[in-house]
Amino acid sequence: MNDSKKIKEGYLLVAICAACWGMMAILTRKLSELGFDDLSISALRPTVAILFYVTYNLIKDPKCFKTDFKSILFFMFYGIVALDGMFISFTYAVKYTSIATASVLLFTNPIFVMIMSYFIFKEKFTLQTTLALILSIVGCFLISKGYDPESLKFDNLFGIGMGVLSGFTVALQNILGKLGAKKYSPKTLLVYSFIFASIFLWFFRSPVSLMEQTNNLTSIFYIIAIGFIATVIPNGLFIKALQYVESGKASIICSIEPIIAAILGYLIYKETLEMPQIIGMASILFAVVLIQIKDKITTKKRNKQSLSCS
Repeated sequence: MNDSKKIKEGYLLVAICAACWGMMAILTRKLSELGFDDLSISALRPTVAILFYVTYNLIKDPKCFKTDFKSILFFMFYGIVALDGMFISFTYAVKYTSIATASVLLFTNPIFVMIMSYFIFKEKFTLQTTLALILSIVGCFLISKGYDPESLKFDNLFGIGMGVLSGFTVALQNILGKLGAKKYSPKTLLVYSFIFASIFLWFFRSPVSLMEQTNNLTSIFYIIAIGFIATVIPNGLFIKALQYVESGKASIICSIEPIIAAILGYLIYKETLEMPQIIGMASILFAVVLIQIKDKITTKKRNKQSLSCS
């Protein structure tokens, strides 16, 4: 597979990840309506994921469990700090501010990604990527109703801090995922990271307490959905996508996540879509197009250079 096809595949995988993550708000709301508290919902995600990863890999590829102590430390940091850090910080950001405020602060993550990528991966700030970054952030702000004073709550410093932390930990998942993808197989990285993520959250919500709350087929359905559709699939595909796509660009493309969430809210809960939100969607889509245009231009230049050299 040539570089152009790999990049296209990477973009497609990131888009699928964003679509899956975009279902999180609906699935979280459904579980909340069924009586699950925020920390229980957070703990369910890695718990379901690890049940799948361990079972699948024990059957299909038990060799992926082979690792060393240094790698274990990396997986522990990724699972507890990056994964659980996001689950917990976003939960408290919503609790102490509002969904809109927490969402706006969460989608500051492309800024952190691009800054860290510049120093770690030497990914350059170009005119197109900078403009795409601005468009995606503005788009997320509009979709989250950041323009509505009643939706935003910036009067709680702890909640704001948690919101910013959620954006940083999402960015950390991106950076660590790219670093890990270069050294470890995706299966090894995911299985161990989610093992540590699960164990840590079990101190707050034990597996027994989670099982006690699961008392009907409806709750089982949404638990499986939030663990598999919103966790297993997107996290697995995102690690693979980072093998082909720059971290900064991946974070910008993931900005289509709130578009999916807003559309699902409109279709399922009959939530209104206001004109600024539609403009925000268009802004994000234009940002994604900008990224792809830049890569096409870069690929053409490389092809011309290779032809001239030959």
